[in-house]
Amino acid sequence: MAIYALQSVDHLERQLDRMDPMRRMLRVEEEQNGAAVADPQRASFLDIFKGMVTNVIETNERVDQDAIDLMLGNIDDLATVQANITKANMAVDLLVTVKNEVISSYNNIINMQI
Repeated sequence: MAIYALQSVDHLERQLDRMDPMRRMLRVEEEQNGAAVADPQRASFLDIFKGMVTNVIETNERVDQDAIDLMLGNIDDLATVQANITKANMAVDLLVTVKNEVISSYNNIINMQI
């Protein structure tokens, strides 16, 4: 169930670091104690996409752990396992849908007549 193409967010960040204009759009406010906190009203697409990728990775890891626990007999509640599988499938579907829409929008922009 794990998505092996999305092994880590670090790999995604290395790929996205080449998109320098995307980095300039990142807006982060500093808290008084110095920790950076992203404002949800001004979050960049990159932040949202990273969050989606992280969500997919975490839900798939949870499903993998549930499968191991189920084989070892550590889980008696199959409804929870099924709910985690459904969450993982929905997270992947959402990520793929957003990716497809971004690619479609990019292609539309590229094909615009100036």
